[in-house]
Amino acid sequence: MRSAATLWRATAAVPGARLLLALLAAMFLLRLFTLGSYPLMDTSEARYGEIARVMLTTGNWVTPQEVPGTPFWAKPPLYAWLSAGAMRVLGVNEFALRLPALLCALAVALLSANWAAALQARRGTGTAPWAGLIAMALLFTGLGFFAAAGAVMTDPSLAVCTTAMLAAFHAVVVRGSRSPLWRYGFFVAIGLGMLAKGPVVLLYGGLTIALWTLWQRRLGTAWSSLPWITGTVLAALICVPWYIAAEQSTPGFINYFLLGEHVMRFLRPGWRGDLYGTAHAEPMGTIWVYLASSLGLQALLGIVAAVAGARAAASPAGTVRDGSRSYLLLAVFVPVAFFTFAGNIIWTYVLPVLGPLAVLMADFLAARIGAQGWRRALALTLGISASAIFLLMVFLVPNHVNAHSSARLVAQWRAHQQAAPGPLVYLGRKAPASLRFYSGGTVPAEPDRTAALSAIAAGHDGYVAIAPPGVPDLTAYAASLQPPLVVEVIAQNKDLAIGWVHTAR
Repeated sequence: MRSAATLWRATAAVPGARLLLALLAAMFLLRLFTLGSYPLMDTSEARYGEIARVMLTTGNWVTPQEVPGTPFWAKPPLYAWLSAGAMRVLGVNEFALRLPALLCALAVALLSANWAAALQARRGTGTAPWAGLIAMALLFTGLGFFAAAGAVMTDPSLAVCTTAMLAAFHAVVVRGSRSPLWRYGFFVAIGLGMLAKGPVVLLYGGLTIALWTLWQRRLGTAWSSLPWITGTVLAALICVPWYIAAEQSTPGFINYFLLGEHVMRFLRPGWRGDLYGTAHAEPMGTIWVYLASSLGLQALLGIVAAVAGARAAASPAGTVRDGSRSYLLLAVFVPVAFFTFAGNIIWTYVLPVLGPLAVLMADFLAARIGAQGWRRALALTLGISASAIFLLMVFLVPNHVNAHSSARLVAQWRAHQQAAPGPLVYLGRKAPASLRFYSGGTVPAEPDRTAALSAIAAGHDGYVAIAPPGVPDLTAYAASLQPPLVVEVIAQNKDLAIGWVHTAR
């Protein structure tokens, strides 16, 4: 693999490339400096952030837990290991939690840049530096990729593994590299992918590779080029010990995770076996909407590049016929086609295909960078995309996140406690993840309102967190007690209200 420094130096020497370099640097710095500028939002990001915090505070690095003693079987622990490790070094804060996602995004961008540059170098076009830079710029100005680069969730680490797996196979089988970094890195990516999100790594990478190998009749080449036996052992050594330890720690994990999360979730809309929330029942084909939304304006370039890639794969017409374009097309469209028929999906399912898609687009655009019209189209697309992201980060994201996060509510509760000390109780079965995170896990959940108000009825002030629609009913109930209690809302957002409960003054 060409080093990042070599790639940047070669790219900077190309006339006109420095503007793209400046744009890419600006987008990376924008993402870096905003990692800690807004709180964790319910439900998913705050949940994964709280799981990492609990892992750090309990010292249990085997079983992810939503609350101490309650295992979280839905995902393997790689995301939690990364975020908990970052918090151990940088403290318990949003920046530390999100930093691993940005590093994963950077790894995807560098892998994609190297891949795109290698394609152009193989064709001898002289535009290899442009291709690498364009791939990275497309990724960091893409709405979905930029958002995931600063979010606490499993998908950024999965995207690194799938992109590395696909890039390594291409380097070894298509380009003929004998480098151990690629040959064994392929299997390391599989092993880590099993720890990132489980067997789905084989869908994003393995299914693409199998179909391409059969299509191109490269089965013999694929078998002889990679160390399948020793590599499989390496992949197993990376992931199998954790799966064994997790099952021993909490029996039933493997059955739920492999059958429930990887079969029932996708085949049965509204699957009711989900232990950790509501299954996302979406109309079939929604994955294409998610892909288009993640790309934004870049979707137009993506369509053009895909059509051109399909034509070139069928009729190379003077290009190097090595199957690269057909491989990229499969890497992008096979997972999306699969999820077209899935019953339960979320937008992050498109994240692992964004790297190969950026390579496909960069390969198309770099070959045409000499044409003024294409340069203008690329500059306009990147400029509008970057501007839209900047405006969203400045004007929309902070307000939207604060409307769905308990960070400010907890701060207001603590400030109010200085004059009226009292505990905070969540009225419900499980407190929102952001409430647990920002309170340091000190807010218990109590579904019975009588029990929640019992300590306050004994003559002590207290606080109750409740969904806003439930405030009037709680207020009326508290007033009916003897002695009557008063509920005063001291903090509220769209999802939660905190009421100060006390006897009449």
